[in-house]
Amino acid sequence: MRSDGLDVLIRIKASRDASLTFRRSCREGICGSCAMNINGVNRLACITSLRDLGPQIRIYPLPHMPVVKDLVPDLTTFYAQYASVKPWLMAQTPAPPDGERLQSKAEQEQIDRPAACILCACCSTACPSYWWNSDRYLGPAALLAAYRWIIDSRDEATG
Repeated sequence: MRSDGLDVLIRIKASRDASLTFRRSCREGICGSCAMNINGVNRLACITSLRDLGPQIRIYPLPHMPVVKDLVPDLTTFYAQYASVKPWLMAQTPAPPDGERLQSKAEQEQIDRPAACILCACCSTACPSYWWNSDRYLGPAALLAAYRWIIDSRDEATG
């Protein structure tokens, strides 16, 4: 039997409170849907082992965001800020005949870690500057996305 935070929430919903609302999808820590605050730390519920949390567990929605319901934060502003950095490849020159803009292994390795962000919002909702200035400060996730495209050798918009 699984013993992660998401499994407990699923059991509570099935046996105690069918109205309990939370996001979930992959159960593998790769989609970011189940991000929430567990015992004071922003985490992914699906990969948070209950054994590591102690006898008392407190679960809250991600902090400093409007709450849609229960453990579901409103991520509208978060995603708008992400979109504002134009997180996609921008090129002026036509694509090569084979349709792919290739990179060397070293160029790819340079963007591997920044590109691994799953947009769970854990970092942004843990950042005091984001809490107090989210109208002016895009937050760590959006800035990481911007950096990822700035260093991408195929992107021509950032030169």
